[in-house]
Amino acid sequence: MEINRNRKYQFFIIGLLVICSYVLAYYFQNILKTGQIYTHFFYIPIILSCIWWKRKGLYVTGALLGMLLVGQMVYFQYDIRIDDYVRAFMLVLVSLIAVGLSEALAGTKQQLLDSEIRYRKIFDTTGTAMAILDENAIISLVNSEFVTLSGYSKAELEHQISFLDFVLPADQEKIRAYHHSRRIIPEGVPNRYEFTFVRRNNDQRDVLATVDMVPGTAQSVVSLSDITELKETLKKQKKLQSELSTALAKVLSGYIPICASCKKIRDEENNWVQVESYLSEKTAAAFSHGICPQCAKKLYSEFIPDKSDTP
Repeated sequence: MEINRNRKYQFFIIGLLVICSYVLAYYFQNILKTGQIYTHFFYIPIILSCIWWKRKGLYVTGALLGMLLVGQMVYFQYDIRIDDYVRAFMLVLVSLIAVGLSEALAGTKQQLLDSEIRYRKIFDTTGTAMAILDENAIISLVNSEFVTLSGYSKAELEHQISFLDFVLPADQEKIRAYHHSRRIIPEGVPNRYEFTFVRRNNDQRDVLATVDMVPGTAQSVVSLSDITELKETLKKQKKLQSELSTALAKVLSGYIPICASCKKIRDEENNWVQVESYLSEKTAAAFSHGICPQCAKKLYSEFIPDKSDTP
């Protein structure tokens, strides 16, 4: 509907300009008896029609040329002179240049549009929450992951909320300083940092932020990875390791009876067992067997050459 409405306005404007061109031609030729100025007005409808309609705009050029050459003989009773052909040639040349520039501009515009669609698709389908912030930290654009993380809708976020509203109050001043310093001395600001993200329901999540400037603009793009579960897992792992270390220390603490000859260990039931059996039972350790160089020489000396005999 909007395109059709714009097209109607364009037809109306071009039609009005063409009519004005005919009126000016009549006025200058029949009343002022001169043809030196009025054709300059022809460039306005010609350029506009070629920009708006590209090659179809050449029909307007043809209509004005017909009025300039044929109409001059039929309606204005003037003979066509060499300067009329020059003016006609200039009108055609300007039309072709306008069409070429318009088509080149349209091609470039389409490439930019395709590029924007492609990168917007990548932006929206990436696995992390992403947002583009203006120089005042107002959110300009978000992807679906950011919508999910924040708990707000896209309409509620874009151009409405400051990114700092999602930062825990204790961290706001630090991140505000990062945001402004990044636009002055970007080298002095970390591009990766952790902070506590506050969702709409006041649920708090630990996130890792990766931030960088959008080249040639005052905007920055921030990518957020929710690391809450990862940090919880690391805490549990650290706690488990501490508990295992404590348990192992208790199991292996004190005096352990060991044979001075065969090195077997006496367990709680007064049974003498191999060292590896005892440790495997008490810990999570597993053993593999091999022979050290000294034992190999002692047990298999006939298969191991004596290095002292080597010339």
